[in-house]
Amino acid sequence: MCFAPVVFGQEVSGFMTTASSVAKKNLTHRGLVEQKTVLGWTWESGGAVCGLSFAIVCPLVGSILTAIAWLTGPEWHGLHLQRDGAVLLFLTIPLLIFSAHCLDLMDQQAEKARKLQANLDNGSK
Repeated sequence: MCFAPVVFGQEVSGFMTTASSVAKKNLTHRGLVEQKTVLGWTWESGGAVCGLSFAIVCPLVGSILTAIAWLTGPEWHGLHLQRDGAVLLFLTIPLLIFSAHCLDLMDQQAEKARKLQANLDNGSK
């Protein structure tokens, strides 16, 4: 019978442990905030954030301008509210497409990095 302490399901004698009992690093960063603090900002991540942000703001502002144009008329103090509201509403789809493209590019880069890391891990064994 062994009286050595058990750590993480493995027997440890003295101060030495096996390599498998050492905690492995988290190589994948799941959250957006975690990715940006570790990996930094790129034009792909900035484009995705700006595209998604403006794709949320544009239809809201466009709807408000269109509603004001219905109440006051198409032109108000020299501003063409009806036209500007419609433009903002139509900009939503291209902004969503742009942000989806940027997210796809970020995923492709992450996949390349995972494959490279897997090749390096396999080559070191």
